[in-house]
Amino acid sequence: MSKVKVNPHCPVRGCNTDKDHFDDPIVKGLIRKFASPDKLTFWVLQAMKELRDSISRDLADGKLFAWLTRLRQPEELYIRTLYALFISDERELHHLLSGEPPNGLSRLYREVNQVVFEGRGQLKVSQPGLNYGAFSPMDTLNAGAHVSFSALVTWTGLAKNPEYLPADSRDRYTGLLTWYCDNLRQMHDLFKVGKPKEVVLAAAINLHRPATC
Repeated sequence: MSKVKVNPHCPVRGCNTDKDHFDDPIVKGLIRKFASPDKLTFWVLQAMKELRDSISRDLADGKLFAWLTRLRQPEELYIRTLYALFISDERELHHLLSGEPPNGLSRLYREVNQVVFEGRGQLKVSQPGLNYGAFSPMDTLNAGAHVSFSALVTWTGLAKNPEYLPADSRDRYTGLLTWYCDNLRQMHDLFKVGKPKEVVLAAAINLHRPATC
């Protein structure tokens, strides 16, 4: 059985870079901007607030296709940030910042789900379709992000059958992204006062546990 060839320039399997990511001046600039956990959580929080307000406004204005095709953006930003903060080592963080493939949401989500969500994440849980087959929330996010024909079908279905979209959808969606913002703010506050990664990770895990009565 042949061994998988290891790229000496990057620890991420499948990365074909021919030089260390750190040697890229663009990656160096990104490291200066985002490698510090308190800076990363600060800027992601600002970005998440803008996404929350903008995407929620699309939904409120009835721009369902715009809303549908942007659903993956806050999810990917949130998952990517948790991965960068709590899972990647320094060299893998350089790969993540480089944007070089493989850098997809599914791989990052799998690790974040195990470490931070303790296996409770729902994005890849299969659910029955309305009339045929099965799907997962991840399938819906990917279809929308790629503006696929299946996303067009979903959009036309929602337009013709608005009852499929609950009346409180905007409030629920805005509430979810506000929860992401609250979590990011708490993680930022801990990093800002110098708490180590292990302490902030424990807090993050606790934030994602189901509320108990």
